Amino acid sequence: MGLSTTLNATPREERGKNSARRLRASGKLPAIFYGRADKTEALTLDYAEFKTAYLQEEGAHSLFTLAIEGRPPQMVLLKASQVDPLSRRLTHLDFQKIDPAKPITVKVPLTLVGKALGVEKGGQLQQGEREIRVQGLPDQIPSSIEADVASLALGQTMHLSQVKLPVGLTLAKGVDLPVAVVAVPKGLKAEVEEAAKTAAAAPVAAAPAKKEEKKKDDKKK
Repeated sequence: MGLSTTLNATPREERGKNSARRLRASGKLPAIFYGRADKTEALTLDYAEFKTAYLQEEGAHSLFTLAIEGRPPQMVLLKASQVDPLSRRLTHLDFQKIDPAKPITVKVPLTLVGKALGVEKGGQLQQGEREIRVQGLPDQIPSSIEADVASLALGQTMHLSQVKLPVGLTLAKGVDLPVAVVAVPKGLKAEVEEAAKTAAAAPVAAAPAKKEEKKKDDKKK
């Protein structure tokens, strides 16, 4: 589950750009925690620890257990993050406290599994969406969701609505975007089109032969 990762944090008194710059220079990461009644609190996290927890094998995660020094751990949602446009390093985080008894909407990494039929025939599997937006209780949100593409043939596409979700989850409202497609390489395109034409013409070519057989049967009668 996404909540299995615990982040350690300490309260901080100083705020402002200069304070945040000093924290980042020392390997720390400034953050804001939104609790209940719109109260906010400034926190400090270890940059390396957060990066390891955030970027796991499946991709970016947004649900965590936040352990603020001196307090019981609590469930939180990463609402926003800021990144330096040049270094691409995280510079600031926003956490929101969540109620474990109420459904939430989050993005979960999407992983394609299985070898598509079309790939075995020379096609190229391409992934569209790498995250899937779902709704469910916090303890039902997985660290990633798998989409089985084994049945995809050449030229076929799988959409969000075709992804089998874990029990308790539903797709958040939105456009039914493609998550995977077996693209047909240029070299195979002409071959596939020719095969399709041949298959479409086959029943038409067989029809006259059946008529001739019927005439022979009528003569025998």
